[in-house]
Amino acid sequence: MERKFADLKYIEPDAKVVILGTFPSEASRDTFFYHKSTNQFWTMMSTIFGDKSVEHLKDSSPNENNQLIENRKNFLKKHKIGLWDMIKSCYIDKSKDSSIKEPEYNDLTTLKTECPQLECICFSSKKAFKYYKRYLKQVDETYKNWLEKMSNGEEHILPSPSSAFARMGPEGKLKKWEELLSKYVKK
Repeated sequence: MERKFADLKYIEPDAKVVILGTFPSEASRDTFFYHKSTNQFWTMMSTIFGDKSVEHLKDSSPNENNQLIENRKNFLKKHKIGLWDMIKSCYIDKSKDSSIKEPEYNDLTTLKTECPQLECICFSSKKAFKYYKRYLKQVDETYKNWLEKMSNGEEHILPSPSSAFARMGPEGKLKKWEELLSKYVKK
């Protein structure tokens, strides 16, 4: 396995919510967050917010794909949602979170100054939260307290939108995501 790097971050300064994943999938590393067609993230966002422009396209051309990414960025900006990952580099087998070795973390302390209106940090899976807890062990106390206040512990762990997480069906995932996001984001 070779070390993989991801420089994928989409957070506007007026973001109210930041959703943290673990590390982008192979499909996302070259495009945009949750880009794999089997990932349920954008389908859930489309349903929750009533915006079909962010849903996956079947057999899209490069131009359609670029338009879809722009639609998704506009959607995130409109709803004041930021996306980022806990890990900026690691050894990983394809897109399997379970294979992550030697993670190097993104610097979440930058969120405090970059996003002064931030109200909530959520995690797109239990794995993301696990890496977050490890990351907190190396953070200065001031930032650690602020981050813990923003994340509100396990209450902000959402079920993974990955199709690999099949223990909970799409309806159950949708309900959990909508419950949490509706507290912080207006439709």
